[in-house]
Amino acid sequence: MGFLRILLVAFNTAIITYLVYRLVQIYRSESSYKAVILIAGIVLLLLPITVLIGFIKPTVIYVLIYPIAIGSFIFLIKSEV
Repeated sequence: MGFLRILLVAFNTAIITYLVYRLVQIYRSESSYKAVILIAGIVLLLLPITVLIGFIKPTVIYVLIYPIAIGSFIFLIKSEV
């Protein structure tokens, strides 16, 4: 269980800076889907905190799906600015 938490923290430290950078760029832009993108990005940023606090249990499925969700989100917003 502790290994999954360490793995989650390591993954998030690698990707969180880029995700925050993209969200700030979208916030400053005139994108038509700005509110939806910002809400989805904030939810994706807060989800690991809920795992670390203990609201959501870190299962193998979560560890497999979360990186795919982050990757898909970044792929979808890379052309929004």
